Amino acid sequence: MFTQGFSVYYSPLNILETHTEGIITAIRNQDDRIISKLLSMGVYKGMPITLEQKFPSFIIKVGQTRLALDNNIARSIKVKVIHND
Repeated sequence: MFTQGFSVYYSPLNILETHTEGIITAIRNQDDRIISKLLSMGVYKGMPITLEQKFPSFIIKVGQTRLALDNNIARSIKVKVIHND
């Protein structure tokens, strides 16, 4: 049984607040090249992710790697966020 004190929500990466941590649940984009590029950089479903910066570009940390992304790519990454209330 779950207790009170946390919430779970799902969101595209580009609308999260900075310093938000979560787990990648999906990568969706109509351009298969973008999906392939993310996968080759180690960004894939199940990986922990932190949004470190939103402007002038999105800076994410996935594992021990930091990457810069534009808005189109950032919104392709869907994240499950667990927030302790």
